[in-house]
Amino acid sequence: MNKKAFTLIEVLVSVVILSTVAVLLFEISTNSKNSFSYLSQKAGFTTLSSLALMHNDSKYHNSDKTLFEYIRYDFDIKDDELRKYLKEQKIHYFQEEFSEFSPFSEGDKEAIADTSEEKEQNMMDFTIIFDKVLIGNKQQSTFIYKVDMK
Repeated sequence: MNKKAFTLIEVLVSVVILSTVAVLLFEISTNSKNSFSYLSQKAGFTTLSSLALMHNDSKYHNSDKTLFEYIRYDFDIKDDELRKYLKEQKIHYFQEEFSEFSPFSEGDKEAIADTSEEKEQNMMDFTIIFDKVLIGNKQQSTFIYKVDMK
């Protein structure tokens, strides 16, 4: 008997291999859908938070407001659905001083003072202030660094 056929064990091994590959492909597909969903939500929140960042003022520090409160004086929103959506989006605005840098501090002035009086008068006295602005809601948050010169 010289039959060319697969044995039961060979068929079972091939079914196990194919089912394992199918499960792995399904898992990869699910992970990519979850990642896409997360990234689209994050991009949407970053876009909405830019409305509050337009008004990055220290008077909003540590406040909870709706997005509509930030933009109601800047834009005339006639669409009721959009107005309702913006009123539902509550965010928390937090601003803190992150770092301060003064390139021409008193120590530098004294080191240069012996060269000439004219150079000292031309030297500008300013400070660069880095603020961290954090905007978030219950699900997600984003932040930027704001630079001011004084």
